[in-house]
Formats: sequence, structure tokens, C-alpha cells
Amino acid sequence: MKKTMLAVAFGGLFAVSGAQAASVTLSGSFFDVTYDDALTGLFGTPVLIGNTLSWAPSGSPGFSASSYGQGIKVTNSTFALTVTAKDNYLINGASLLEGGDYFFFGDSSGVSATGQLRGRSLDTAGAPTSVSSIVAGAFTANASFDFSTTDWSATALVTLDEASKSATFTIQNILAAYNPPGSFPTAAFIEKKSVDLAVAVTTVPEADTYMMMLAGLGMLGLMAKRRMS
Repeated sequence: MKKTMLAVAFGGLFAVSGAQAASVTLSGSFFDVTYDDALTGLFGTPVLIGNTLSWAPSGSPGFSASSYGQGIKVTNSTFALTVTAKDNYLINGASLLEGGDYFFFGDSSGVSATGQLRGRSLDTAGAPTSVSSIVAGAFTANASFDFSTTDWSATALVTLDEASKSATFTIQNILAAYNPPGSFPTAAFIEKKSVDLAVAVTTVPEADTYMMMLAGLGMLGLMAKRRMS
């Protein structure tokens, strides 16, 4: 009896654990996006508009890093997704635009936003991974005890080895705030507020379009032959 109750309990536990993780698919005009809703991390839930997937990280403390005389503080999160092109479309790559705000002051204080954007075709086994570093603009220090924030932005771009029907993209984000341990007055804070991933697609001509093109080329060849005659 006890063994039966334990088996039921463990079975229920596994059922609940399995229910917590689910594959989510967003359907767009050019492609579908699939991701695991249990692995969204600090990004949160994305929305798909046109060919752009967008996140708005929120919550408390949100996607941020801060240090007040505490040395180096780092926050990181990764979001992985699969993109599958609709009929008559192919995927070429993706571009990333991120943004947020920051402040820092004090000697040897600063902030950083970095990471990687990675893309790989799923059409061919062992296809190479295209990698691009996420590059942010320069960060400027505040005057002491000035907690007003300044906007920042960062970009990245990857191109697939070949135009593909299906591909994976991974966004790895790292935020860092730093100042010397025990220093005063020092402060550093950075937050990510927006992430936009635009997927580049191209149109593949339909079969009847190919037939029209071939017919047109045939007509041109026939006309050229007649002129030569």
C-alpha cells in the first residue's frame, strides 16, 4: 500500500513538472517561432509583429545589475528559439537591437552591456554557427550623487551559412555594474528594457512563377534563333 502511494505521489510530481514546461509557437506572416516557456529567463514573454520578435523585460529587480561599493555584479540570461519559414520564404539571418538605461559615478565605477547573438541553419546537419558580439555604445559617468539615468543601445547581426527553411537563434545577454569593494561614494546601475530581434527573410518564387520564367526564356531563345536565321 505504501509503495503504491509513493508511486502515485512521484507520478503526480512528474506530471506537474512536465506541465510547467511547454513549447510555445508564435505564428507570423513570414515564419513561425517556437520556444520553451519555462526557459524565458529574464527576457520574459516575447511578441511577434511582422518579422520582428520583441521582449520588454520587467519585474523586480528586472533584467538589471547594480553595485554600490560591492565590486563587480553581473546579471545574465539566455533566450533560445527556433524559426520555421512559411511556404515561399527562406530565412537568411537576424539582426538584434537592445536598449535600456544606466547611471554610474565614483572612481573606477562603470557599467557594461554585452553578450552574443548566434544563428544556425537546421536544414543541413552540422551546419556552422554564425556568431556576432553584442556591441553597445560608450557609457558616460555621472557627477557624484547624480542618479539620473541615460539611455543605451546595443546591436548585433548574424547571417546564416545558407538561406534555410528552419534555423535556431540564441541571444545571450550579460549586464555588469562595478566599482571598488568598500568604496564610497560610488554607484553603478544598468537595466535592459527592450530587445528586438528582426529575422531576415527572402521570397522563393512559386512553381508557376518558375514555369512562366522558363516559358519567357524559351520565347526569347526562339526569337533570337529566328533573327539569326
